[in-house]
Amino acid sequence: FEACHTAMLTLGGMGYAQEYHVERYLREILIPRTAPVSPHMILNFLAEKALGLPKSY
Repeated sequence: FEACHTAMLTLGGMGYAQEYHVERYLREILIPRTAPVSPHMILNFLAEKALGLPKSY
């Protein structure tokens, strides 16, 4: 989180530009901080997206 925050401060307004990917990293980091997700939900997501397994719920 600190590295993304520092990069956003360094890049200023360009930190929000999609070509630098900093905004995506910051967005992905902030999701677990604002909406807690259970470990089971994370494992279900990984099984479905990365391994191609069917939904378990």
